[in-house]
Order: sequence, then structure tokens, then C-alpha cells
Amino acid sequence: MADTRVQLEIEDWVRENWMLQKFGQSFYRNRLKLSTGGVFDFDAVSEDKTIAACISTSAAKTSGGKAGSGKLFKLRSDMLFLLLAEGLRKKLIILTDGTMHAACLKEASGKRVPQGIEFLLASIPDPLQLRLIEARTAASKEVTREKTDNLPDEIIFQKERAQPD
Repeated sequence: MADTRVQLEIEDWVRENWMLQKFGQSFYRNRLKLSTGGVFDFDAVSEDKTIAACISTSAAKTSGGKAGSGKLFKLRSDMLFLLLAEGLRKKLIILTDGTMHAACLKEASGKRVPQGIEFLLASIPDPLQLRLIEARTAASKEVTREKTDNLPDEIIFQKERAQPD
């Protein structure tokens, strides 16, 4: 299984460095109450609890070059929780990948994003960016066709039967 520690390190760096510089206050992982009565753990909440953010390191496309619809669905889920969070002045989706930032801005310009959600692009240090690329490469190798050559035939046939023609 792919090592995702670098994504967490990038989230930490964005929260502890980039956001502090951008907004002039500290941010923490924090749980906020939702208008529905539940709670949600946000990637970043300002010290005064008026700004909440979800941080994503995802690219807009998969390693195979296809649109990363699952990645966008995850961001839509994050947007829902930002909308449900009580008492926020700013609701942010912070992206570290320019292609995903562009895709989100395109969604927003097409009126497919709720009002009040802001998309920001955070630049991360080169060493973290290189480690993220390495982690993505390793993860994509885990799901490529070559990897399935080593799986038992039963698993491969079940997977092929499950896929529509």
C-alpha cells in the first residue's frame, strides 16, 4: 500500500506555515459543530474559529491522464461540510496542485460550486513537492495493469466480470 505520510506532512506545512503567513493567525486541526447537529474534523481551523479549510494535495487528473472524478467528489464532500459548519466567516478549499485549482475555478465559473466557498492555491516547498510526486508515482504503480499480473486469476476474473461492457 502506498505511503501517504507526505500528504499529511504537506497538510501540516500548509496549516502551520502558509496559512499563518496568509492570514496572520495560527490554524489547527479541529472539530467543528455542524448545523445538522453533528461534527466534522477540518484540516485547518483558525484560532478564533472564524475560518475553516479543507486541504487537498490531489491533482485534477489520474496518473493515466483521465479526469479525477473521485478526487473532485471528495472536494464536493468537503464543500458540504464547510457549508454546514456553524459560525464561519471564511470557508476555504486549499489546493497544492495547480491543475486541481484550475479545475475548481472552472467548476466555480460554471456555477457548480456553492456561494461562499473560496479556492486558494498554496505553493509548497520543492522538497515536499518532489516527495509528493514520488508518492503519487508509487501509488499509481500499485493500480496499473502490470501489477494485476501477479494477482490470482480468481481476483482478476471477478474484477473483469464486475465491470460493465
